[in-house]
Amino acid sequence: MGIFDKRGSKLYEFATQSAYSTEPLIQSPWSTATLQSLVFPNVANTALPVSVDEAMAIPAVSAAIGIYSGVCSRFPIQGPDWLSNTQGAVTPQLRIAATVQDLIFQNGSVWFVARGADGYVSDAVRVHPNRWSLDNNGNVLIDQKPVDQNSIIYFSGLKPQGFLVSARTSVRHAAALERTILNRAANPSPITVIAETQQQEASAEEIDAMISDYTTARQNDNGGILFQPFGLEVKDFGGSDSASQMLIAARMAVRTDLANHLNIASGMVDGTTGNSDVYSNALQSKSELLELSLKLFTEPIADRLSQPDVVPPGVKVSFDYSSFDVTADAKGNTTNPTPAGVIPNV
Repeated sequence: MGIFDKRGSKLYEFATQSAYSTEPLIQSPWSTATLQSLVFPNVANTALPVSVDEAMAIPAVSAAIGIYSGVCSRFPIQGPDWLSNTQGAVTPQLRIAATVQDLIFQNGSVWFVARGADGYVSDAVRVHPNRWSLDNNGNVLIDQKPVDQNSIIYFSGLKPQGFLVSARTSVRHAAALERTILNRAANPSPITVIAETQQQEASAEEIDAMISDYTTARQNDNGGILFQPFGLEVKDFGGSDSASQMLIAARMAVRTDLANHLNIASGMVDGTTGNSDVYSNALQSKSELLELSLKLFTEPIADRLSQPDVVPPGVKVSFDYSSFDVTADAKGNTTNPTPAGVIPNV
């Protein structure tokens, strides 16, 4: 029965429940950040990790994860047959994509495995990171409880920390900028001054009524009309072009910071098209993406699956990157390799 035998069925079901969601199965009305501030009221939240949901709400992070997941899941994996097969709706490509995401976010990933009569792995399912942790000895715990280490494979990332820890300040910075920009879209001039230019000595009630009328008129979706009495001047304060340019520059800077945390070229996550830095040398950019970005998270998977507790000694598991290769023609353009036996157009 393989991975569905009686000994492993409960853990298999446990591992696959909401396997690719980002939040725990039991939802709380409080966000992660709110709970942190309640539990640790005297600790700045910048010292605590962010959640996957917080990180994925940032466009640059979402774009990078999309690139990693989409490209890495398409690399054929060479090794035992079970690596190219799964049971149920979770495809081998989704299993690899989720494992890459775990290595990025958590700097680690866990698979629950079944073993054949020879003791080597014969099937595997990825365990959601909300379900596993490490004890002080480096052993994997499932739901904070010890588990037979022979029934799991732990993949360790190559970086000292996962993105949720190392990039926590940049993610919160980006989120704060997004909130500020949204507020500026609703209120381009954050402060409005209603100044008396004549000695009118308006009463407190008259001042409150003026402010209320102005606020209502400015927040009207269809625009508003306001009567300005003689002796009063209405002027904006704090919405200068320099302040707006600072927000734009800060937003681009934090995208670069996030790209550095994600080990990917900032031009790939800045949301623009036709960026000369990316497309001036497409061949070099694609090679750098593979060697400096994608392999940082795929090679640890292949190396761990090549260990003798997974496959027989001498068996090497590897990703086939040939589909990602490009070549340059005589004019300097980049093309995909011509399949064997096919005569290229000239």
